[in-house]
Amino acid sequence: MTGGTEKPVTPPPVITVNDRVLLHYAILTDSVGFTSGHSLMYVGDKEIGRVPYLAICEDKDSLQFVLYFCNRDWGPIGVASYDSVETAKRRAERIYPGSANCWVGAHFSEADAKGYIEKRLSYMRCSFCGKTPDENQSVTFTGSGAARICSDCVRKLHSDLSELGE
Repeated sequence: MTGGTEKPVTPPPVITVNDRVLLHYAILTDSVGFTSGHSLMYVGDKEIGRVPYLAICEDKDSLQFVLYFCNRDWGPIGVASYDSVETAKRRAERIYPGSANCWVGAHFSEADAKGYIEKRLSYMRCSFCGKTPDENQSVTFTGSGAARICSDCVRKLHSDLSELGE
């Protein structure tokens, strides 16, 4: 946990590929409690314990808001979705009493998130269609050097070759 009023570096504008923009984040200081046995957040059969950070993002494929329970590197170790930001914050408060006072508005734009995703995924861009995994939701296969091909292009190539063979 971070101590006192120390603030870490600003978190990234997105946590995972399926999110739009980080809306709010909380840095859980030592003054924030933890309700053990809360029966609210498990990964598999193990209850998530104390985490240093929480983040709320808007899901880009639904109207849901995603609450992330994050490790020190802002990597998600638990995820839950809610109908509103307020509902996500209330749930976090039940698990981490005092967290309601820790939320900070992230103030990132869609352009910030797009730039972050572009930078983070540029090395995975398909050499044929130019899409990154977040744009086509398909598997990317790696060749020698920087060559990549996504499963959508593999299917299209297979279809085109099949038509040539007829």
